[in-house]
Amino acid sequence: MALKIVILRVYGGVPPQPPSLIRKYVAGTEAGMEVSTLIYFVSLVRNHSVHDAAAELSVSSTTINHAVYALEQSAGVPLLLRNAHGREAVATTTAYGESFHRTSVLFLQSCLSLISSADREEGAELCQQDLQTIRQSGITFRMISYFLRVCDVGSISAAAKGLAVTQPALSRQIGKFESVLGFQLFERTHTGIQLTAAARPLKDICQTTALLFDRLRRNLSLGYSRAVKDIKFAAMIPSSSKSALASLLAGLIPLWHNRAYQPSLSITTIVVPAIVEGLLDKTYDVGLVDVVDVPTTLDFLDFETSPIFLVFGKTDQKISLNDNPARIIAASTMGLPSFGTGMRSLTDAYLESAAVRPRAVLETQSMSLMLRLVEDNICCAILPAGSFEYHNVFSKQLPRRFSRTTRLLWRRDYRNMDVISRLTSALQEVRSGSRCC
Repeated sequence: MALKIVILRVYGGVPPQPPSLIRKYVAGTEAGMEVSTLIYFVSLVRNHSVHDAAAELSVSSTTINHAVYALEQSAGVPLLLRNAHGREAVATTTAYGESFHRTSVLFLQSCLSLISSADREEGAELCQQDLQTIRQSGITFRMISYFLRVCDVGSISAAAKGLAVTQPALSRQIGKFESVLGFQLFERTHTGIQLTAAARPLKDICQTTALLFDRLRRNLSLGYSRAVKDIKFAAMIPSSSKSALASLLAGLIPLWHNRAYQPSLSITTIVVPAIVEGLLDKTYDVGLVDVVDVPTTLDFLDFETSPIFLVFGKTDQKISLNDNPARIIAASTMGLPSFGTGMRSLTDAYLESAAVRPRAVLETQSMSLMLRLVEDNICCAILPAGSFEYHNVFSKQLPRRFSRTTRLLWRRDYRNMDVISRLTSALQEVRSGSRCC
């Protein structure tokens, strides 16, 4: 009975279940979330295909698919990915499905510990025989919940009244549970009924099972509310439709959608100062920015460091590619990013370090406009790698200490760090094929 000890230790002991929890437990069967449904779901994830799961459990592929769809209908969000035609579940869990799968496994392990006397190693996975044993036993949510209710009130008639069922119906469920377990659960005494010696060790396991079921039920009932809430993600305005940042955001959107990650993602591209302000006043949840001085109320993760270049037009007769950056800047009008951005701070730092002043300045919030002015030979500018096409302009890389750091920012009081982790992983995955700019 090693598994029983493990489960109770994880939960720190289980108090008697209140009637409200028992009623919610029974209500799960009305929503179609039977033990067999969870077995189909766990088998599908474990076997990586509908066909293999169906073969393992000796059922049809249609039965597996219908069970998963029923769970997803209850949750309001996908638990598994779908193929291109959306007809068959792929055994890759969505972010929401991962949590539901973990709890389903714990629940089934708890059911197995009720019906099997075999000792199991701590952390042992459910194998094919385990799933078949649970399925063939005929154990149901209703049996366990009725058993707990009788334990709490100490009377079949009182339990039936509290559950709003007839006394014969309750007695039949207790009898079925005894058939599954292979021994008597209650014995009559002069004061009522009490647990038999064989049944006493099972009460705590049944209470743990009820708690796990309630977690599953709450996961399903919260699915709709989770689906409608979204992450408000603000990013710097890309310099052009072909820039690496544009490619990064364009890749993030379908990845997030196809993986069915929750909550959904709402992306806004605005200037950096507005992103920081929006994070502080909670207009946005997360921002992708290049600020140097991060406000103390925000937390951040350095996403990428990129070299920066002095970029200038190819047709300017006054300067050439052989000139040093200081001479090029002194002889040119220079485009400056708006205040509050990391690129403006880097530009100012380089001008101060090189002790040079441009002939004139042109300030703009639009990186794409600045790049167009450079290509038209109207000004030079300091731009990050990936924000321009090398064949359209001349460029000189500036010293490494003037590299640009792109950061993922969020409020320190933002509670859902799982979302931050998932978003970071998704951005890094998309970035593997493009550079951030």
